[in-house]
Amino acid sequence: MGLLSKILNKKYGTSVRDNQVRILSNTKDSIVDNQKEQFILKVSMFSALLLAIFGIGFGIFVKSMAVIFDGFVALVSVGLGALSVVTSRYIYKEDDDIFQYGYVRFEPMVNLFKSLVLVFVCIYAFINALKSIIHGGYAIEIGGAAIYSLCAFVFCAILFTYTLFYTKILESDLIQVDNIEWKIDCVLYLGALVAFGIIYFLPQTNTALAFYVDPILLATLSLLLCISPTRIAIANFKDLIMVAPAEIDDRITKIMEHISVEFGFQDYDTHVAKSGRFYMIEVNILTKENFKPKSMQEFDHIRNRIAESLAIPSYKIWLSVSFTADPKWL
Repeated sequence: MGLLSKILNKKYGTSVRDNQVRILSNTKDSIVDNQKEQFILKVSMFSALLLAIFGIGFGIFVKSMAVIFDGFVALVSVGLGALSVVTSRYIYKEDDDIFQYGYVRFEPMVNLFKSLVLVFVCIYAFINALKSIIHGGYAIEIGGAAIYSLCAFVFCAILFTYTLFYTKILESDLIQVDNIEWKIDCVLYLGALVAFGIIYFLPQTNTALAFYVDPILLATLSLLLCISPTRIAIANFKDLIMVAPAEIDDRITKIMEHISVEFGFQDYDTHVAKSGRFYMIEVNILTKENFKPKSMQEFDHIRNRIAESLAIPSYKIWLSVSFTADPKWL
């Protein structure tokens, strides 16, 4: 079995056959989802490579440095995509002597890095657009660049739709970041097409205004597109510094309040953290002096109650439940 199913074998509920079946089933689901995730990420990576080759090749053909540069920018996406594929492969890898808690923290690290790169791209585009506006704009040659923008937009729109579909199905943050990347490309190419259209239909007397169309659109779009990767960067930064997710913290508090009343526990303490798609939850329970469990199975029963009430798939949670009669261990 995989890493997290091994953890659950150590932590709770594995002495009961029903729970063993549930854990095995969840582990199989995690393997299938992980394989799908890697496939989607590879499709995204190789698609970025095709876009880069097309951009560089078409740019050389029409002798456009802007299109060639765009192709080289797409190569950066290929590198980021490869990083996501490697990360996805390691997420469910079993713990070892070096990473004794597994490789789950690699996901928020990679997502933070990729989202910051996207934020940088948006800021860079905005600064360049602002400089162009200050210096009087620039002329756009409608021709080869328009054909390239149209082809690239259609290509990116397909990949955006494709990755968005699997982002919702697999609930993968890695695919979500790729999806944001395709959305940014898609909107920027669409913005270029809009700029070409505006310039084409502008009266010949307004040639000066045509110089400002593209940089104004670029400045506006780059600022709007900066919002999504910024949110992702903040969310993954919170994961890295182990900020407790409010929803899960409230859920475990309500669960423990109910269980404490039912079993007559004196007090409890909880610690919650999130790392990418995984949750780490620690529960310390203070029993009363007259608490006399009938057997170890009663402790396991309480652990199972907590785990089932949380309603988180077993392969996405590290749950540790301990019992003590001494308040100092809370």
